[in-house]
Amino acid sequence: MRTIYYLINRFHTLIIFIILEIISLSLIYKSNQYQEVKMLNTANGVAAKFVSLNNAVVQFLNAGKNNKILQQENIELRKQIKHQNIYPIIDSTMPLASEEYVFDYIPAKIIDNSINKQVNYITINKGKKDGIQKGEGVVSSNGVVGIVTNVTNNFALVRSVISTNTPIGIKHQKSNALGSLTWNGVDPFKLQVLELSKTLPVKPNDTIVTTGYSAIFPPDFPVAIVQKVEPDPTSSFFICNVKLTNSINIIGYVYVVVNKQKEELQQLHNIQNNEL
Repeated sequence: MRTIYYLINRFHTLIIFIILEIISLSLIYKSNQYQEVKMLNTANGVAAKFVSLNNAVVQFLNAGKNNKILQQENIELRKQIKHQNIYPIIDSTMPLASEEYVFDYIPAKIIDNSINKQVNYITINKGKKDGIQKGEGVVSSNGVVGIVTNVTNNFALVRSVISTNTPIGIKHQKSNALGSLTWNGVDPFKLQVLELSKTLPVKPNDTIVTTGYSAIFPPDFPVAIVQKVEPDPTSSFFICNVKLTNSINIIGYVYVVVNKQKEELQQLHNIQNNEL
């Protein structure tokens, strides 16, 4: 209280001046409509700028959280799209609950990437503690990225599709004909599709997608677009150059594909291999 009395005693002249100014301005604005409107407009403009600045700061501080929310929404949308692709016709027998989806997705951020080697790797910031396992596929919003080859508790190493020893089973979308995506190690922006027969109606701008047979990638996921196709005079297949639907050199975020039935499928494949 002594401090308040001291301040009032010291600045009482200034305080009285401010009070009188406020009263004077209030009387002016109340008795003159033009000044009242101008004051209200000015006050509203200043308030709007403060609100806008506050919203911008809040959005900046929440950017990381919003990004995670968007990633989770992308995962849910991807599940719904795959669900509709598998069950395109309204059918009371098709599964509706989310737990019926075979594939799940784990979002991850790329922390290292290369495209200038014969075998290229991508490092992501998710590992064993996030549920990632060796052999799982990795995709982005636009297409296939690679396959997980090594995992630690906090990180995973992904062998990029831009590698000379990473063949991926694919199919020509229009004809459903099976083939294999490979890279000849020359141009990282131009890959090759092998084993497409000359009898197939393969043309430039056709889409190449995943088969879904390997349990690594979901079926019908975009892989590449045919750029150039011509008959191979030494075989019964096409020479087919394609461009990835993914720009792997600039992507920042990916999704690790978790096949909930992979272990069961692997057991069947092992039995099949032992019988051969």
